[in-house]
Amino acid sequence: MAHNTLMLIAQLSGLRILVLANRFGCDTDLARSVHDTLAVKLAEMIDAQRKILAADRALIAARGTEDEEDAFYDQHHYQTAWYETWLIEPVALLDDYLVDDLSREYFDFRTGEWHHRDGEVPIAVPVPAEKLCGLATIIAEIEDITGARFSVDNVYYSEVEAEAAWWENTGADPDEFFAMKEAGRD
Repeated sequence: MAHNTLMLIAQLSGLRILVLANRFGCDTDLARSVHDTLAVKLAEMIDAQRKILAADRALIAARGTEDEEDAFYDQHHYQTAWYETWLIEPVALLDDYLVDDLSREYFDFRTGEWHHRDGEVPIAVPVPAEKLCGLATIIAEIEDITGARFSVDNVYYSEVEAEAAWWENTGADPDEFFAMKEAGRD
C-alpha cells in the first residue's frame, strides 16, 4: 500500500504544479478562482496521503509490539478519512450546495440556513469547459488517477437568480427578445 500512496503523492504534486502553471494563462477571475481552489484541494489531498503513508510506516514499525493495534487503528482512521472526504461526494470547486431529499430541504451556504425545498431550487448550472482555460482536462486526469469527482457549478437559490444569470450569459436583452417574439419574428 505504501508504494501506491507514495506514487499518488508524486502524481498529485505534479498535477498541483500543472494547475498553478496553467493559472497564469487564465483571462477571467472565474477561471483563476477555480484554479486557486483546485490547488488548495490538491494540497489537502497530498497532506491526507502523507498521513496515510506515515500511518503505514508506523504500522510496519509496530509489528509484533503492543502498539500494533493502535497503529492499525490509526492507519484505518486515515484511510477512512480519505474515503469519506474525497470519494463519496463530488468536491465543489466553485459553488457548493447540499440537498436533503428525505426532508425536502436544502442548505444555503451563503446564509448558513436550511430552507424547505418546494421546487427545483437550488439550481446548479455547470460552468462550460471553455470558460475554465484548460482546467477541465486537468480535472479529468485528477479524477482518473484518484477516483475523486469534482464539480464546477454556479448554484442559484432562486429561479429569478438563475434566469438573470442565463440572460447575462447569453448576452441577449429580454425586452428585445420578447418584443421580436410578439412581432412574429424569430
